Amino acid sequence: MRTRTWFTGLAAGAALLAGSSVTTAQAVPAGPSASLPFEARATGIGEPPSWTPSGTATCSSHSHSDRDNGGGETTSTSTPRRSGPHSTCGSNPVGSRAVDYHCYTVNESDNTWTYVTVRASGAQGWVYDGNLTNGGSTVPC
Repeated sequence: MRTRTWFTGLAAGAALLAGSSVTTAQAVPAGPSASLPFEARATGIGEPPSWTPSGTATCSSHSHSDRDNGGGETTSTSTPRRSGPHSTCGSNPVGSRAVDYHCYTVNESDNTWTYVTVRASGAQGWVYDGNLTNGGSTVPC
C-alpha cells in the first residue's frame, strides 16, 4: 500500500534526523473490521474505498428511473443513502431498513449501487449494494 509505505518512510526519516533508531511495526486492527483490507476499513459502513477517478462523473450525473418492482432491506438503519453512486458523495442515514428499488448502476470504480426509496419516509438516494441484504436491484438504470 503506497500510502502506508510513504508514511512509514516519512516517520523513519524524521526519527533518523532526530538521531533516534527506527523500529517499524504494523498495527493489527481490532474488532469486526480486522479482516478487511485497510482501504475498506477507511470508509463508511460496508462501503467500497472512497475512490472516484478525477475528471469523471460527479455525484449528480448518474441517471435513474423507477424500473424495478422489487425491494429489500438495508443492513442497518444507519446505512448511508447517498446523492450519487460513490462513497464520496453526500449522505444521510436511511433511518429505516425497508426500501423499494428503482434500478442499479455500476460506477467508475466497478462497484454496484441501487437507487432506492425509503418506504417509511419517501426519501430517495443511492445505496451501495453491499449494504442491501439481498444484493440490490437486478434492473439496470
